[in-house]
Amino acid sequence: MKFHRLLIFFTIASSFLMITACGGGGSIESGEVSMSITDSKPLLPEGAGSVTNLWITFTGISVHKSGGGWISLPLAGDSPYIIDLLQFNDGKTTEIVRPVLLEYGKYTQVRLTIESATITFDYDPGTDTPVIISPEHLKTDKNFIFDVDKPAAVDITIDLDLSQSLVVTDPFGTPSYNLNPVLHIVRASEATTINGEIDKGSFIAGQNAKVTVFSPNSDSSGGFKEYTKIEVASESDTDPTEFNIHWLIPDNDYRIEIEFDPDFANGIDFSEDVNREDLKSGKVWNLNDGSPI
Repeated sequence: MKFHRLLIFFTIASSFLMITACGGGGSIESGEVSMSITDSKPLLPEGAGSVTNLWITFTGISVHKSGGGWISLPLAGDSPYIIDLLQFNDGKTTEIVRPVLLEYGKYTQVRLTIESATITFDYDPGTDTPVIISPEHLKTDKNFIFDVDKPAAVDITIDLDLSQSLVVTDPFGTPSYNLNPVLHIVRASEATTINGEIDKGSFIAGQNAKVTVFSPNSDSSGGFKEYTKIEVASESDTDPTEFNIHWLIPDNDYRIEIEFDPDFANGIDFSEDVNREDLKSGKVWNLNDGSPI
């Protein structure tokens, strides 16, 4: 009798261990992941300066797991999910994926699927103008490595950079508009910010300042390449006028150039190289030692 009870005990214990080892009983470990989307504060290309809205229709977002495949994530709203990206800039974001559980592991890519896009202009607010999206850009992949290895939430920010993504052909004739998505992706808690201030006397009458951010070329050619552009309005209620460059990737070198008269080839009025040692995770860097430019 004792032997029979002992045998039953070992059978139950062995079954429990097998279930645990095989991932049954809820033993698969997972962590929470969410994603938001933004555009830092774009300087739109020539021919798009009077655009007030840019509606993008998303039909999917996926992540690629190392050693596995693509995993589709639920969009934050009904599919298709439509966002006016121009309303979410200068540090403001909107959810594109609400918190969802992902199995522990390394994830190496993020994919956005875009169905269509339209823009409206301040002089004709009731009319939507289509934006051309070529087939190869319906699905935009971006290499981005993040680990899900603990229950703590992973919050990811996708900067769909319109200063680089929106292309205007023939801006002085009959323009057409193309969207070739350029993504900057960073974990929200690790993003770095560069702040600056422009003295009111530095602005040229009737001109906004153009701030261009460069990052090092990843190929063998060296030097810097354009990363993003923002516009700082000359008409401001404050003096000096503060501006921010949000959602920069930490541990990278950047070069900041400012033109106060961008309509004319008068050269660069201010330039500063920001070293990766000064842009560690979550840090803020003040241009010009914190003094107005």
